[in-house]
Amino acid sequence: MRITVLVENTGPSEFKIEHGLSLYIEFNDKKYLLDAGPSDSFFKNAHALSIDLGRVDKAVLSHGHYDHGDGFMVFLNQYKDKVVYGAKNIFDDYYSGSGGSVHYIGLSSKLKQMKNRFNTISKDTKIDEKIYLILDDVSNTKEIGVQKKLYKKVDDVLQPDNFDHELSLVFDTPKGLVICNSCSHAGLESIVDNIKKRLNKPVYAYVGGLHMKSTKNHIETSSFTEEQIQNLCIFIKKNIQYVLTGHCTGNVSYDLLKKYLKDRIDFLTTGKTIEI
Repeated sequence: MRITVLVENTGPSEFKIEHGLSLYIEFNDKKYLLDAGPSDSFFKNAHALSIDLGRVDKAVLSHGHYDHGDGFMVFLNQYKDKVVYGAKNIFDDYYSGSGGSVHYIGLSSKLKQMKNRFNTISKDTKIDEKIYLILDDVSNTKEIGVQKKLYKKVDDVLQPDNFDHELSLVFDTPKGLVICNSCSHAGLESIVDNIKKRLNKPVYAYVGGLHMKSTKNHIETSSFTEEQIQNLCIFIKKNIQYVLTGHCTGNVSYDLLKKYLKDRIDFLTTGKTIEI
């Protein structure tokens, strides 16, 4: 299994860098695209890496935020035969912030006009041999939406996002399950426990952002205390062999995770290819 990062918040100068995530995944002689970032940068970077996105067998949108989905306009316009998998609520209106600074972070109106190019699911779905889309367990996620200041608009009223639009792309490999969840809004522990229960198999690797990045007085911080990070690392050591993270994890949180997980964690960055 090989994962190439087409776009992420960081990377060398020869690539287009922006806030978002897009992963090109090769598994069992097939190609998968998870997310497309916020613009055409993933497409340009794929060209620079000599990756032909026309050969993608399945495309997946992890959740309904612009920084993961809006780039699909380029993909769908370029390849008229392609469709994108996603959860049924990806086209709802999503917001971030607090007080007077709440701003829209959902998919663009232009992408929403392409709904007919999406295959939306309302239950866990097998999309290929040994490949699954697993919806988040949202039974206890509204409080997370409040904590992270993430909302969805329902009947013109902002409500805490319960992340029923988020899913994981899961590969059943000889080493164990490889879970790809781009932002982990529902929480890594909840996502892993839910998938282990659904598929009844051990987890080898977890790939994606962990939504730990925060800012205070325009300086990057972690939304987790060091004690919370220690507890997260204890869970990871018990349940996961290897973590690949970036995007919304942030550098401060990553450095603390690295302190406790050492060589069991690595950073996603634009242009990087990882063999699993």
